[in-house]
Amino acid sequence: MPVVPGLSRNLIESKAVLLLQEIQPEALYGQCPTKVEEIFEFYIPDRYNMETGYEDLSILGDNILGYTDAKKKVSVVDKTLSDSTEQSMLRRFRATVAHEIFHCMYHVPILNSFRSSSLFENGETLHRADRSKIKPFLDPEWQAWEFARACLMPRRLVIQYYEEGYSRYEMAAEFDVNPAFVDVRLSTLKLKPF
Repeated sequence: MPVVPGLSRNLIESKAVLLLQEIQPEALYGQCPTKVEEIFEFYIPDRYNMETGYEDLSILGDNILGYTDAKKKVSVVDKTLSDSTEQSMLRRFRATVAHEIFHCMYHVPILNSFRSSSLFENGETLHRADRSKIKPFLDPEWQAWEFARACLMPRRLVIQYYEEGYSRYEMAAEFDVNPAFVDVRLSTLKLKPF
């Protein structure tokens, strides 16, 4: 796993808001859940010259639900998620797509500017298993999950719904995410989980 320039939670949040203001402002006002599939399938290829798609990723391992290859400019999400009929899997699909969107928008250009899909720290390439060796704000996976939460659950709406007394299940329905995703988002916004 490469180390990337640090991004604060607030900066990542602002990047999500800017994206939504540009292509789906109604999501910022609670008029509909964020249409991440459209962003992934149309905006990312058009704006970033990336190939995006869905494939069965089970051959890569049980826990690989998506990947983005900076060198090849390809981003893929596991087709078993998108083809599922289970609500929890479809919601996990949405979160995974939002996660890969951030890799496409911010990490691919950075990594390609170094003409390599990996950077080094102390002379060693960092891999997924080595995530404990880097600070969260330098970790591309942490950054992408922060973005996914901010993109799918805009801060202003989360705070509004929280203050109006929405349950975690009501929020999950409004944002079309899993309840556990709501819990993490509330925690990152320093709101007491339900």
